[in-house]
Amino acid sequence: MMRHLSIVALSGLLLTLVASKAPAELVVYYSFDNISGDTVPDSSGFGNDGIIEDDVEIVAGAEGDGVGFANSRVKILASDSFTSEMFAEGDFTVSMWVSPALAGPEWQQIFRAGPAPNDTLFVNNDGRLSWRGMVGGAWAGGMAETAPAVLAAETWAHAAVTSDGDKFRIYVGGEMIIDGAFQETMGANTEYAVGGFAGGEAYTGGVDEFAVFTAALPDADIASIVDGGLAAYLAVEADGKLATQWGDLKDAR
Repeated sequence: MMRHLSIVALSGLLLTLVASKAPAELVVYYSFDNISGDTVPDSSGFGNDGIIEDDVEIVAGAEGDGVGFANSRVKILASDSFTSEMFAEGDFTVSMWVSPALAGPEWQQIFRAGPAPNDTLFVNNDGRLSWRGMVGGAWAGGMAETAPAVLAAETWAHAAVTSDGDKFRIYVGGEMIIDGAFQETMGANTEYAVGGFAGGEAYTGGVDEFAVFTAALPDADIASIVDGGLAAYLAVEADGKLATQWGDLKDAR
């Protein structure tokens, strides 16, 4: 009986992996290589497509096509997978390639939760990155903030922010640059914007390979994404899950 159950379980596992190569914790993935009209398709398998507002420019990205923002954005609605409480609960990774202009408003929103100002990845014109949000009814600036010059103007670099509920961490080029104590933000987000919301802090520059995970990726995983690309990382993760779960099934026999 156990052998029969193992075969049934393996069959289900194979069907799941064939249907979706993405690991379960990946809930948004925009390669920006397949934009259709005003829609940015989500390749995570969760259907969190983005909607372009105020036009973006298709540019040569870090990998294939990217998008260029100038007081424009890709809007994402909160969903059952990309939840309104993800950042408040404190388990996430936001990963992307950026090429900032480092011109215009001093602080610019590369990514922001809303509609009320909340969880935001800012870039300063001096090349620093800062993760900020609303904590206890007050704006918490610099919950994790790098020194200046970690980014250069009009130059592609990988940037990521993670939280494991204990620490916020900011990575540039696959290396952890700074961390800060986790703070619970207000949650209740109904939408998110790559490129920031309209107004005086909208981002000017490029973004490519934007992804959101529902867990803090370890250092080695972020380095793998930088070195080999997100698609290659996802393929390795899928293969690893198959091997691990196949081993578990054999042990169960």
